[in-house]
Amino acid sequence: MLRNISYLLVGAIFTIGLLFKFMHWPGAGAMLITSLGGIAIALLEYAFRNRKSKSLILDIISPLLGVVYVLSVLFKVMHWPGAGIMLVISMIGLSCALAQFAFILRRSVYAILPLLFSITLFFVLFKIMHWPKPPYVLYGSYFAFALLVPVIMFLKGNNYKGSNASLSNHFLLLGTLSLVLFLFEGLNKATQLGKIDLISLNHLMLIDALLFVSLFLAVSKTLRIEQLEEEYENDYQLLKCLNGIYLIVLVLFVLIKAN
Repeated sequence: MLRNISYLLVGAIFTIGLLFKFMHWPGAGAMLITSLGGIAIALLEYAFRNRKSKSLILDIISPLLGVVYVLSVLFKVMHWPGAGIMLVISMIGLSCALAQFAFILRRSVYAILPLLFSITLFFVLFKIMHWPKPPYVLYGSYFAFALLVPVIMFLKGNNYKGSNASLSNHFLLLGTLSLVLFLFEGLNKATQLGKIDLISLNHLMLIDALLFVSLFLAVSKTLRIEQLEEEYENDYQLLKCLNGIYLIVLVLFVLIKAN
């Protein structure tokens, strides 16, 4: 109970900090720094709590890499030494972990999601470090991922309508949220390219961030459904992976706004 309250508190501070950062209100820096530290501690606690888990990649390796990743962003924001090497190690490590998880799921269509995001994350590192990169690979892999998530969520929601109405509703909600996110991501990119000018880029990024927060919360709630882990193991593992991906993106927003 106490752990859940602390997670909720850290998440609330992080979300409010992001909002303040996007709106250029005072106090954003302190809230984001505090919440990043809290996220790092939470990930470390999660890895320690699941140290006997059979899912080594999702439950131990990825959270520990996540700790390094979150701290690297914190170091980058604070202009402390070591941020660059920590970013390189953590982002390459997380990319490899996602690729390995995709290999584990290779017999399932789910494998395409962690594989695509592993490519995205790898080339995001190139963008952050100003290394030469093929931009079409970065954006192509990300938009393919962003499009396939709602497709898979809607398909799963439809499949479970007759057997598990509660799970079906959760997947349909995830599909709806991820579809809205995909549409706003497309609008965001079109705005960056100067093709459309309906909403300011800053407000679009804020909407994106809030949608990612909503997806993270919705996935977290779905993961708490009874018997999900035992009866629908692949779904459970995929949702855990998606939650990790959404957390990676949310932390990345801090880095984007700091630059």
